[in-house]
Amino acid sequence: MTQDVPNSLKSNSSAQAIKTRNRIFQVSSTSQSQSSGGVVLFNIPPSNYSITKGTMALRCRVQCTGTGFVAGAVTQPSFQGCGAVPSASNGWVPQFCNGYQVINRATLYGANSAVIEQQNYLNDNMNLMLIHNSNASYLSGDASILAGVGLPMTITATTSAFIDLVLPLPLSAFNSSTQDFPNYLLSAPLTLQLDMASVSRALYAGAGVTYSDYTISNTYLIYQACELPASYVEAERMAVRSSPFIMNLTSTLNVQVPASILTSYSLGLNASSVRAVFVLPSNGATPASATQLQYIRDTGDANYNGSGTNAIVFVDGNQINSAIFDTPSMVFQGLKNALHHNLQGSVIYSSPSMSGFYASSSSQPWTKQFYALGWDLTSFDDESSLFAGTPCTTLNLQLTGYGSSYSTYLSTIIVVYDVLLAFEADGTIQIKR
Repeated sequence: MTQDVPNSLKSNSSAQAIKTRNRIFQVSSTSQSQSSGGVVLFNIPPSNYSITKGTMALRCRVQCTGTGFVAGAVTQPSFQGCGAVPSASNGWVPQFCNGYQVINRATLYGANSAVIEQQNYLNDNMNLMLIHNSNASYLSGDASILAGVGLPMTITATTSAFIDLVLPLPLSAFNSSTQDFPNYLLSAPLTLQLDMASVSRALYAGAGVTYSDYTISNTYLIYQACELPASYVEAERMAVRSSPFIMNLTSTLNVQVPASILTSYSLGLNASSVRAVFVLPSNGATPASATQLQYIRDTGDANYNGSGTNAIVFVDGNQINSAIFDTPSMVFQGLKNALHHNLQGSVIYSSPSMSGFYASSSSQPWTKQFYALGWDLTSFDDESSLFAGTPCTTLNLQLTGYGSSYSTYLSTIIVVYDVLLAFEADGTIQIKR
């Protein structure tokens, strides 16, 4: 066995960081206030700075109009959300309502309107991430303050209410675990487009409440940037003339289909590295403000917890899983493995209590617990390795026993895969998947 002096006894030989200046930007929207179904646009100009990873956020105010708004009762206006039904114990709002419900799609464009990244059904995606990829303390603390999780709106009249938000944006380009976004390599501005959801998808209405519309205003893009020395920027621009600057990111392909199609549903991906696949069921064929959004199988399917129920994923004709998803516990472990590549990740990113809906309940608890289906397709969970998922040309899902009672109810499919952004010498970005 070899011996070495531990690092705690060694002199620090780390290199000194280059001299920079940190700045916090607040960029106003070019589209001003928007109503439901509208589009919020931002331009991010090229400059001699990098955008610090994990700092991009949307600042805004959401104001809704309608009738019957009264605080402290079922007439409290709020965002849509899953979890426990509105009651006095949770402020008469859905347990996990949140501000992401107003964003249906987020698209990041580069030069010549090339799509760098797009998230369809961002509101559903974030419901999954907030509940099963964060933790209870975050939801009740930071997420409540920033994203309005579990918060009622402030009522200014029986016809008007509002809430102020700062929503961390889940775009992979600005949330790399290892790299800041190299804005100094761009030749043209980035354009961020946020498509607003319908009133029926974004807002929840208890008995006696009706909505006319909502508006999103005071919209600003907030991010932190590191201003870099001109000599460093020039050196990097010279370097990309011989070899592109590479960022490794994860992207998603999100689609919504009725449950009946999922008996056998195929997606053409042509991806070199698929990380995970998720299926989020819902409790309706179309969104409705008067119906609280719940991610459930189907309310009349008692066979969910038993034989005849399973979910299998095929990659290019090869069956990936032989585990049978016929109990809530099995569905849950599949979901957690897909999110973290191992069950130990749940120690840190533990899902919150569903406030009374437990596996031992006699009233079909699996219809309320939001146990989305998940399959882990990651081969190596190693940040130093690129494209460590499963190569996939065609992905096929085969679900049996799910959605049999309500075949028209929508399910959201989320496929997570690796991409490379290659920043070229002319300032454009090439997408490699």
